[in-house]
Formats: sequence, C-alpha cells, structure tokens
Amino acid sequence: MDKVKSEKYQEEIKELFKEMVTDELHDKWADTFEIEFESEKQINVAYHGAENVKTFRKECKETLFSCISSVLGEGKKIRITKKSGYNSLSPKAKKNIRAFKFFVLGMLFVCIATAVIVVLFNYIGNRDFRETFYSTSSIKVDSRVRVIQLSDLHNACYGKDNEKLLERIEALEPDIIICTGDIVNSAVDDVDYAVTLAQGLSEIAPSYYVYGNNEVETIYGFPLNEKELDKNLGFDKSNRDETALLQLEDSFEEKLEGAGIKVLKNEKDTVKVKTMTVDVYGVLTSNPSSFWSYSEKAFTDYIWENPDNLKITAVHEPFIFEEFAPDFWGDLMLAGHTHGGVMRVPVLGPLYTREGGLFPERNGYFVYGRYDTAGKPLIVSSGLENSNVFRINNQPELVVIDINKF
Repeated sequence: MDKVKSEKYQEEIKELFKEMVTDELHDKWADTFEIEFESEKQINVAYHGAENVKTFRKECKETLFSCISSVLGEGKKIRITKKSGYNSLSPKAKKNIRAFKFFVLGMLFVCIATAVIVVLFNYIGNRDFRETFYSTSSIKVDSRVRVIQLSDLHNACYGKDNEKLLERIEALEPDIIICTGDIVNSAVDDVDYAVTLAQGLSEIAPSYYVYGNNEVETIYGFPLNEKELDKNLGFDKSNRDETALLQLEDSFEEKLEGAGIKVLKNEKDTVKVKTMTVDVYGVLTSNPSSFWSYSEKAFTDYIWENPDNLKITAVHEPFIFEEFAPDFWGDLMLAGHTHGGVMRVPVLGPLYTREGGLFPERNGYFVYGRYDTAGKPLIVSSGLENSNVFRINNQPELVVIDINKF
C-alpha cells in the first residue's frame, strides 16, 4: 500500500476511534499507537505508550479492531504489538525530537560562527598593540622616572624592523627600557631580529635585556633549574660557584651588547636618570629551585648595597615572587612569560597558563597586571606576541610605568 493511502486510512481509523470511545479513553490512548500496513491482509497496531500493552489491549482492542474493519473491510489479520525506541514514538514526539535536533544544530552553528568572528576580530585587532600605563611612587625619586617594558615578542613585528613600535617608544620618552625575555623564539636563528631591535631601543634610552625561557633553551641547551645547573656545571651544594654560569660562552650576549643593549644575568647595572641613581637587576635563574642557589650573593648585594638607589628587579617568569616572601624584592618588579593567560574571560580573568592551569589567578598565580609583593608593585606583562589566533580579549601590550615621588 502506498504512503498516501496508508496515511489516509490511518487518519480515518483514528477519527472513527475518536467517535467510538469516550473523551477520557481517547485522550489516554490516541497518541500511543500507529497503524502499520504490513501487507494487503496483515494490519499491525504498533503500541508505543508508557503503560503496559496488556492494559492497552484490554481497553482498546475491540474498538480498534472494529474501526479497522469498518475502514478496510473484514478479513484482515489484525494484531497489537509493543514498540520501543525512536520508531515507537508518536508522530508528535518524533516531531518534537526533530525540532530539538534542528535547534541544537542551529545553536551549534551560531556558536561556531560566533567563535570564528571573535577569533578573526581579535586576530585583526592583535596586528597592533595597546599601551598600558601604570603609576607608582617612591621617596627615592625627586622627579618622574618612566620605565618601558617589552616582553614576549616572539619575533612579532610592528612595521618593518619594528619601526612602528620603536617610533612609539621614542615618543613616550622613557628614561629606561627593559626587555623581560622571549623577545625571540630562537636566539640563534633570530639574531638579526634581536640585534636590530636592540640597536633601535638603545638609541632611545638606556636599555636592558633579561633572558626568557626561549633564549635560555637555545643558548644553554638545558633548563636553568638547580638539578640541571649542578649537573652541567659539575657542582653540588658544597661547592657551588654562582658566577660560573656567567662564564659560559654566549655569542648572543656579545651581539646584543654590541648593539648597545645591556644583558643582565643575575647581575645589576647602575644608571643615572636625571639627578637620581637607579639599580636594575636582571634575574637569569628564575626557576625557584635555582634562584637562591645561583644568585643569592649577587641579589643580596643588589638589594642592600646603596639602599638609597631606586631598585628595579626584572625577571622573565614571575615564579620566584609566588614562591618566596623576602622582606624586599626592590622598588619595582617586572615579569612576563604568561602572555596574560592568552584568553581573558570577562569578570573571570585569565583563562589558562601551563603552570597555573585553568583560571590561574584564582589559584594564587601572578598572570597579568599589577600585584603587590613585599609591599611593592609587581607588573606582569601580557607581552607583545601577536601570532596566536587564540589570543582573545588580550591585545598585545607595551607597558609604561611612571615612578613618581608621590
């Protein structure tokens, strides 16, 4: 029997069923069965209701058989069977399921389209950088000292040879420029990039470079934690020489300093800014396990010698500030590495870092912005890297810090 006829007969049978039973029975059973025409002589009543099929048979069998015989004539074999699963559902239920599926697919499409638009919008926005200004105070200064921090460029370019970046830095008139690491992805392969940038920065103001994990991995070939340092330098707790790391050959440092930028490796440099004296200390062994083992004397001397000097501590990774609580880290601390959590969720903040997991700030990690550590400001930059398509709500930034007397 063709589909049109079967639908017509089924409709007639159900209409007749409605006329022959009470409203109560009709409301109870009308949507729980379908008529299946298996052959010219075999008719099947497919029951798919929630109640026991025996109850259905008891209350509906005679009426249904009478309806079927009236519409199709006598001599038909009629049986009632119980159906389960999707095929057992009523047309109304199936219609609702189909509607729900279309709704889910529609929402999925909307979510995908929205995600694509957001990623594309942010990717385009990330071709440029923003400027984030911070203000702090110190009784050690008698006029404003402006510090500009660059971090985590990972070979990003803003104009040819970073001309746009350098022009803006020059216009901001910094007194000191500090690069807090991962300026390149590979220090060996990207020497020209780093040297060109270093030369441009050093022509603007006294400039400093602190290595990040990308520079460390390429220059030294091993992570600078205590275990690896002891192993590669031949030391243990009894005979460590924290200056030995500085004696290792480093052609990258030579080229950077030849371009006019000072590389700080667990050491300080002193610079005059107007009438003030500023000590800048760059942390090389930023892993908490090796920080004190390989920099204790140098760092202690930096902190406590000439205490009237303004002290700026620069490090790539902020881990030591999370791990230790000395009386004094400096008057200003700078760090990077975290990329600001890459994605920043409104209200909830940075989404993820490798060390801190999901929503790392909620677990006490320093990820982005200004923090207080040992009573002084720590600024963690989200960096200037701009090639990550998942960098959302987190435009690359140039950090500008003004240190005023009040």
